Amino acid sequence: MGLDVVIIPEGEGKSEIYSIYAVQIPNVVTQGETIEEAKRMLKEALELYFEDMPQEREELIISEAENNTPLISRVML
Repeated sequence: MGLDVVIIPEGEGKSEIYSIYAVQIPNVVTQGETIEEAKRMLKEALELYFEDMPQEREELIISEAENNTPLISRVML
């Protein structure tokens, strides 16, 4: 399943981090020191979220089949 993600750089220099969330599941937000780490952290957070909310995963699969337009970037689960 592919999700559209938003990556937001925050801070400057050594304190720069990247916040990330999936457009389809905006209440799951995480951060990483690099974009790659932020994507890994989001994947892990979403997997845990879907363990508790399996019906949301099913709804996303159905809606993805109907409309698969990427917005910003893709992260594969």
